[in-house]
Amino acid sequence: MEELADSELSNVTGQAFINLTTDANAGINYTRVNFGVNVDTQLNMKKLQLGQYDDTLTRTGETAGSSDILINNFALGTVNADGSVNPFKIANPFVELAYSGSKVVGVRIGFGESKGVLSGDIQSLTGSIPVHIKGTGNAIYDKSNFLQQSALFLAGVYRSSVVEADAELVTAQGVADPVRAGMSGIKNGDGLTCTSGCAGGWTDALLGAFASQNCSILGIATCFPLSQFQSLPVGNISNMSNMEGAARGFFISFQTQDLAWKDMDRNTFLTALKGAFMNMPKYRDANGNLVAPINIDFDQAFNGIPRQDTCLGTAAAGC
Repeated sequence: MEELADSELSNVTGQAFINLTTDANAGINYTRVNFGVNVDTQLNMKKLQLGQYDDTLTRTGETAGSSDILINNFALGTVNADGSVNPFKIANPFVELAYSGSKVVGVRIGFGESKGVLSGDIQSLTGSIPVHIKGTGNAIYDKSNFLQQSALFLAGVYRSSVVEADAELVTAQGVADPVRAGMSGIKNGDGLTCTSGCAGGWTDALLGAFASQNCSILGIATCFPLSQFQSLPVGNISNMSNMEGAARGFFISFQTQDLAWKDMDRNTFLTALKGAFMNMPKYRDANGNLVAPINIDFDQAFNGIPRQDTCLGTAAAGC
């Protein structure tokens, strides 16, 4: 090793591998440990189970012994038949503690940015998991009877029309359900929007009249079991060579009370419910538009998404 002259040192800049940031909100103080690294990983876990309480602490209205988050055969990233790996990409992971006075009331583990395939047999989720469904009307027609198809045609929605909808965690009756949900779908009062290929301006008005109620529009199902979505794309996975289109601020947290954590993209606070909580926030695309972290088409919504291989060898899951 050789020493550097002052003139050479003046041209060198750098940042610590680990840095600390602090924040405060509504009487809660926060300390976040940021790890300035990029991680490509492929991991498997037999069971991700968080927030299983004793019967005396079971959430009101929830099944005794159930869990806030329960995903069997959880995995990040996938593998190919030749043994090569499609990693789950993570940038700037962090750990954060929340204090009320001198008492720790919450902890979260999160990713500044992430993209890739998340797999698992999802049994229950507590949190905020926005999903955007977009595709042609073809899959909707295939799931419809003659009367339903006629109503869609009269509304100006054809097989070639491009329609979309937002989905979230719901009950089997279509009510928004952020606690131990087993389904995702279009919540009551929301509906479909036509993007292109529809009859005209009156189409959206008619579609608005066909809002989802009790998990159906015109008798067509609009809610789906989480268990049928066995591999979910997180962020824009069409290009995995960089972090463009990554979901920002994914985290899993644990808190002893309802607690607000800072959103990594919008610089606002999001309330996580007491217990275990998973957050997959919307993120901003290159044009500054908020985009759901999980995007699927209607065929995938109706028929599910099969699991991609996550194990080296013959097993597709449960390595």
